[in-house]
Amino acid sequence: MARHALAGGALGPATGILLVATLLSSADAFAQEGDVDQQASVGTASNITPGTAADGSFLPFTQPASIDRQRAYALGVSGYDTARHTGTFEAAAEVRLLGPIAVRGGAVYTNGNRVLRPSFGARAQLLHEARQGVDGAVGVFYRPEGLTEPEGEIESVLSVGAHAGRTYFLGNLLYGQDPEGTERDGELRLAALRPVRARFLIGVDGRLRVDLGSDPAKLAQHHEPTMDAMVGPSATALVGPVALSLQGGGSALRLQGSTAFGMFVGVGIGTAL
Repeated sequence: MARHALAGGALGPATGILLVATLLSSADAFAQEGDVDQQASVGTASNITPGTAADGSFLPFTQPASIDRQRAYALGVSGYDTARHTGTFEAAAEVRLLGPIAVRGGAVYTNGNRVLRPSFGARAQLLHEARQGVDGAVGVFYRPEGLTEPEGEIESVLSVGAHAGRTYFLGNLLYGQDPEGTERDGELRLAALRPVRARFLIGVDGRLRVDLGSDPAKLAQHHEPTMDAMVGPSATALVGPVALSLQGGGSALRLQGSTAFGMFVGVGIGTAL
């Protein structure tokens, strides 16, 4: 789910908003008719916004572990990372097709080529907090760029989430590799979200990506990093049907044995059906 931005250049916040609106319009056309499962307890998504913001649908990095709390949602995130000296952008829409199955499509601004490229995949929810005590989902995606895969990667994702009081904790484990299997990376994403008012949430979200034995010659050829990390606090305000988010924090990038440290900031807009 999830999340990642573009600052300056041909793309900007206006382009991001347009992409989100377009993606959600497509989601509305394909989403199933029917009522979304409502949750009665304080702190669940249905008590805060139709977009299930409290379950992590609008986080920039960590993907939500639940699927059945909305028919569809869309998100665009845009910002800048000083460790990479570049802007980033990602927009995506996810549509629940049947039961626990959802499909996702979007676009990612790749740092290597400085262009928007498509991303797509599917997820299935296997565990439900109301029945098993935790939410759990698995997914497989194609992403146009990974940590060490400039030509794109196949990415598998395990997502787990659960409430502790009014705070919702999320964790993702990811494994990605290029189609040839010569470059691979692993990723850990962690997040926590807590509603502080009826339509305002605070939290923290971050990710750590590491190389898992990629071909050294290919890493050197494409100037690919062997580690990057981003983590920081986030705030989400719900304005009618729209979720507006702001996040900032620290970042790190290890390239050719040298680690650069910096800061990042990102803004996001999303909505749900």
